[in-house]
Order: sequence, then structure tokens, then C-alpha cells
Amino acid sequence: MATSAAVLKDVPREGGLYRWYVLGVLMLIYAMNFIDRQIVTILAPYLKADLDLTDAQIGLLYGTAFAMFYALFGIPLAKLADGWSRVKTLSIGLAFWSSMTALSGLSSNFVQLGAARLGVGIGEASGSPAAVSLLADYFPKRIRASVFALYTTGMYLGLGLSLMIGGYVVATWPGSFGLAGWQAAFIIVGLPGILLGAIVYLTIREPVRGALDGLPQPGSPHPFRDVFVEAATMFPPWSVGSLKKLGASPALVRANLGALAFVTLMIALLTLGSEAILPPDRRPVVFSIGDFDVTSSLIQWLAIGIGAYAATSWIQAIRLRDPIAFALTVGAPAYRTMAAAGGILGIYTYAIGAFVFLYGSQFLAMGPEAGFTLGAISAIAGASGTAIGGTLGDIIKRRYPAGRMYLLFAALLGFTALTFVQFNTGDRQTFFVTYFFALLLLTVWPPIMLATAQDLVIPRLRGVGFAVQTLASSLVGLGLGPYMVGLISDATGDLRLAILSLFALMPILLLLVWRCARVLPESERTVVERARAAGEAL
Repeated sequence: MATSAAVLKDVPREGGLYRWYVLGVLMLIYAMNFIDRQIVTILAPYLKADLDLTDAQIGLLYGTAFAMFYALFGIPLAKLADGWSRVKTLSIGLAFWSSMTALSGLSSNFVQLGAARLGVGIGEASGSPAAVSLLADYFPKRIRASVFALYTTGMYLGLGLSLMIGGYVVATWPGSFGLAGWQAAFIIVGLPGILLGAIVYLTIREPVRGALDGLPQPGSPHPFRDVFVEAATMFPPWSVGSLKKLGASPALVRANLGALAFVTLMIALLTLGSEAILPPDRRPVVFSIGDFDVTSSLIQWLAIGIGAYAATSWIQAIRLRDPIAFALTVGAPAYRTMAAAGGILGIYTYAIGAFVFLYGSQFLAMGPEAGFTLGAISAIAGASGTAIGGTLGDIIKRRYPAGRMYLLFAALLGFTALTFVQFNTGDRQTFFVTYFFALLLLTVWPPIMLATAQDLVIPRLRGVGFAVQTLASSLVGLGLGPYMVGLISDATGDLRLAILSLFALMPILLLLVWRCARVLPESERTVVERARAAGEAL
């Protein structure tokens, strides 16, 4: 009876306005999430000028510094949202990442700005897991798809507003308080999130998990211990001990240590290779430890290496802890192929997003006022592309089991042609028009990949299916895409060439999408059969 009373108290009656208030607040938080992560795009030329940054450092700030910690902390913080108060998780995370955004405006060098961006990534990792879980307990199943679609519009609102607000502040800031325009922009977009965090804590009630589905469940009795246990599977030396506790064989432990050795070697080789192709004035020393100079290249590849090892250890732990989850995700060819394609798709999405305004300022004499146009394009084209990808993908799939992948394949061909026009034109209007339609075609991929990932797993593994897919797009797409464009730009002195060089990956991406389309129907048809074969009781 206590549970029933809690349900009645903490979950509003269906049709009540309060749940829609909650949705509105969570949409606003999602918008602020993307404002804070995306604003580097419009500020890039001014960061370069005032802080003497290279293009590779811009890519590192936009991508790697944020992505590694967003992706890696997302796993244990999702565990926290599952076991502790989601309202507290969200409000604390929001206040933290907003504070880090505001502190970015007080940075005077690359190290300070990089540390602040790292903090933004950690804080934002708490956002979506808590918000999505709350929405599932405020709205019944029959309208959840529509609710999640409304929630997702916050992302495109944030993408657009980041460019609009950032451009407006840079263009109009009079230099008050001794702050440059870019500093004021960080502070102005960051401070409201602290207030919103307090509003979340004070006005959003924590509903009972699963109550609307008739399966009320308590949180974990030891939520913070669960978080540390989850994190321990990812980072040495605790990762090895965690594997042993899970019953890992000596061969698997050796494989884990071998992965650590391989990652260490690759960090050294990639750092040396990056330094070798850069001219001397494009190899900034970030700081020194005695006689050892720490460069941007070392920071980039060290972060990527940590992410790669952590992801490997986490997947090994899943294989031991939940062999069914492993069998249906990383162990399944269709899912593996789809995740690899998602990683490359992330490279295009994030790399072009990071440098589109910097390119416009260099080649088309765009000023900060162009932020309004670019922001409107990002918001409208992004929302439209996602809606088309989800709706049209579902329609085609009803007739062709691999229809979503066929739609993605066709969209990528159109995206490639339009992007070549966009980055070869000398006319600003042509640039804007081709960018709109190229972005519309590119953004069909998130709903296609999300829906496909869910179709390839059983219901209880939807969270794991989403997490593995997110790791791929974050570690590969956000971690590599922006930095590699910046690195090539610094090495060649040609940002246009750097952006267009991304299309060397397009044949590989198209092959992966086509391969996924070939194996997908059989994989979807046999999900339950393969789960049973791996030991699931269904």
C-alpha cells in the first residue's frame, strides 16, 4: 500500500498539466545542453585570435575535450540516474555544466578553456539519461514516442540558438567589465543554467520508477557504490580487478592488458606522426613537466587512447556480466556494422559543425551576424532531417525490411554532392542554400540508427544498445572528426581541403551501410532466437 500511495502522490493524473510543465522544462534543459556544447563553433575565429590557438586546438576543444568525458562519464552517470534521484542527478549536473560554461568565459589560455570544456562534458553526461527516464515515468507508453520527439526538438533549438546568441553577443558586446565578446558569450549562456538547475530541484517531483507501466521499482540501496563499480570496469588498474571479480579467464585478462599496451603504443605513434606533419609554428606546447613538453597532439591522442581502452574494458565486462547483451550488440555482425557506420557518420556531423563558421569567415568574409542565418539553418534543417529520417524510414521499412538503410544510403549520396558544392562556391547565398539541404540529408541518420539499434536487441537491453551506439558516435565521431580536420588544416594551411578530405571515408561508409542493409533483415528476424541461444529465458 505504501507503494501505491507513493504512485498516487508522485505521478500526476493522466491529462494533468504538470507533466507537460515537466516536459517543457526538460526540453529547455536539452536546448541548453546543446547551446553550451555548440557555442564554440561561432566563437572559433575569436578564440583563435585572442588565445593564439591552432585549428587543431579548436577541434580538440569542440570535440575531444568534451567527447571523451561525455561518453565515458555517461555510462556511470546513467547508472546513477537508474539508482538515485533523477531530479537531483539532473539539477546538480545542469548547475555544474552551466558553471563550467560560464567559467570558460574567464579563461585566458588553452589549458583553462580545455579544463572548462572537460567539465562541460562531465556535467552534460548526466542530462539525457535522467531526463529520458523521468519522461518515461511521467507519460504512458501510448504517447511516449511523441513525447520523446518533442523532447528532441530541444536539441535543434539549442543548436540554432548557440549560433544566434553567440554571434549576436560577439557583434554587439561593448567590452564591458574588460571582457571580450567571446568571453561574454560563454558567461551569458552559462549563468541561466545555474538558475534552471535550482528550478528543477525545487519544482520537479521524483516519480516512482515503472509506476505507469504497472511495475513500480525502487532505486538502488547503494547508488553511489553502483556508480563506482561501473566506473571501475573502465579504468586501470581497477579494470583488471573488476574483470577478475567477474570471473575473467587468464586469457581475457591478458587480452585486456594487451589492449592497454597496444593503446599506449598507438598514443606514442600517433602523437609523433601528428607532430611530424605540422610546421614548427603549428606545434604549440600546452605546458611542460620538467623538460618534457606536453603538446596538443599528445593531449588529443592520450584522450582518445583512454577512451578506447575504457570502452574495450567496459565491453569485456559486459561480455562476462551479461553475455546476452554482448551477443546481441558487439557480438552481432549487423549491430557491429551499424555502430561502425554511426561512428563515421558522427565524423561528418561534428567536423562540419565545428568548422562551418570558421570556414565562412575565412573564405566568404562572414562576420558574427551570420550566426543568425547559420543558426536558423541548423535548427530548421536538423529538425526536418530528423523528422524525415524517422517517418520516411518507418514507411519504407514496412515494405522493405532494410528500407531504413536504403534511405540512408541515398541520403548520403545527395549529402556528398551538395557538400562539394557548398565548400567550393564563392557565393554566400549558394553556401547557405547547399548547407541547408546537405544538413537536412545528413541528419536523417540519428533516428535511423537509434531505431535500428533498438530493433536489434530485446527490450531489457535497449539501454545497452543505446550506450554502445553512443560510444561509437562520440569516441569516433566527436573525438576524431573535429580534431582531424583541424590537424589537416594546420598541416596544409587549407581549411577547405581539410573539410573535403573527410570524403575519403565516404566509400567505406557507403560500404558499411550497404553491408548492414544486407544482413539486417535476418538479424532482426532472429533477435529472440539468438537471445535464447545465448541463455536468455524468453
